[in-house]
Amino acid sequence: MLGFIINLLITALVVFLCAKFLKGISVKGYWSACIVALVLAVLNALASWLLGLLGLPAWGSGLIAFCINMCINAGLIMLADKLLSGFKVDGFKWALCLALICALVSAVLGGVI
Repeated sequence: MLGFIINLLITALVVFLCAKFLKGISVKGYWSACIVALVLAVLNALASWLLGLLGLPAWGSGLIAFCINMCINAGLIMLADKLLSGFKVDGFKWALCLALICALVSAVLGGVI
């Protein structure tokens, strides 16, 4: 449970910092970024569950699986944009950029924490 909370706070920080430095992403404040992180976690869990029902986790590994995962995450970010009023993403390329940054930060901190 503590790991989940740490991941949420890290994702919220990434969303907040991306909103500060990338012109295509905006968030009202850190608490809004925390809500975004929570919504993304729920959407990601639902998407994983639905894809598991369809038998799609058997993509294998490698670059193609990574690209598919990033596109799915970008789509979930776009969906979170539609669901939340304090979060705005100006198109798929910005959502993909945020998804990539979140994945990189998660990979780096996952090895450290």
